[in-house]
Amino acid sequence: MMMKKLVMSLIIIAALLAAPSPVFPQEDMLQYLQSKGAELDKKEQELNRREQELRELEKDITARIREYESVLDRIEKILAKIDRDRAEKVQHVVDTYEKMPPEEAAVRIERLDQRTAVRVLAFMKPRKAARILSMMEPRKAARMTEKITEIPGLDKLIAKMKKKR
Repeated sequence: MMMKKLVMSLIIIAALLAAPSPVFPQEDMLQYLQSKGAELDKKEQELNRREQELRELEKDITARIREYESVLDRIEKILAKIDRDRAEKVQHVVDTYEKMPPEEAAVRIERLDQRTAVRVLAFMKPRKAARILSMMEPRKAARMTEKITEIPGLDKLIAKMKKKR
């Protein structure tokens, strides 16, 4: 509102300082200035309305961000719990196999799917894993040893890097 009054004042001062024009009588100039002032009022109202809409939109977005961050935090806690539970279960299985005689553990581990067998062997104490691997069929023991030493996801990363070249 203050800006509008300043602009109006400047326009009026400029009009008064200007030499009277035979083309625009004073009444026409005053009418012109009033119409321009009304236009400025209308534009200011529109800007104020849009500004208010933007503030409301910003509040809504901020609230949604907080909500999504809260959901993400809960999901991360749930995933952490799942990881802990999974690690506990794997450790329980590892402890069970470590307590078996190596011959029996080797027979049973050979029958597991490769992923599970590798996970169990990887978490065993090295000396016990070595005894079990020595009792396994050599090719299976070799494949499991290779899998234990692999870095998860490395093959996919290498493939992606090759594609980018």
